[in-house]
Amino acid sequence: MILEYIYCDKMLNNFDKISEDIDLFLENCDSLLILGIGNDIRGDDGLGPYIINQLSLLKESILNNPDPANFKNNLNQNEPNNLDKNEDFFDNVCDINTGNIPLDDGLNSYICELNVDVNESLKKRLNKTFLIDGGSVPENFTGLIKKFNPSHIIIVDASLMNKEAGEINIVNKDNIVDISISTHSMSLAYLIKYLELENEFEILFIGIEPKIMDLSFELSDIVKETSDLLVKLLFSKILNI
Repeated sequence: MILEYIYCDKMLNNFDKISEDIDLFLENCDSLLILGIGNDIRGDDGLGPYIINQLSLLKESILNNPDPANFKNNLNQNEPNNLDKNEDFFDNVCDINTGNIPLDDGLNSYICELNVDVNESLKKRLNKTFLIDGGSVPENFTGLIKKFNPSHIIIVDASLMNKEAGEINIVNKDNIVDISISTHSMSLAYLIKYLELENEFEILFIGIEPKIMDLSFELSDIVKETSDLLVKLLFSKILNI
């Protein structure tokens, strides 16, 4: 138990530094795209898609249900997205995720505590924030990313960094080209080089050390805890861009 408390304190201290680094990165941000990478049937490797899905739910709840009292009831009645029924999906989409699932109690409480003033300025900012679940083949979405043409891109992925499970690390794009930190076969350096053939984006990578990578639809407790903290942190940044 003592070791658990020590680790929690260490993680929270690191979170302050993560928050500061993200603030610096988002200076002069005109539009933001967050790309989650991972295989959601391989345990903690699914943290990228999980984070994108949670951010999408929060964004939709703000845009569609400005009355906090209606957040849970209205959003949880939504059925999962059916892409086969949306022929013009790629023409109008702002968010690509694995489908809407009900907000859990933690996110419901969080969004009610935000007490957000849903004005036109906020709606404009949210509509200039794009969320993409790239799954295990993020290269398939490079064309869409170029179409959105964001000024800033944040990539989130499970990464083997020889750190404690659940620990977060930030790497800028200049360092990504020198090292391979993704758990997937395609290097992030190659992905970034391909994206920047026509445009030079501001790019930041956020990696979380996984605990389990076995066949599983569930994140480990420690990685889910870190992922939920990161969801709240990123969403607070989105609201203040």
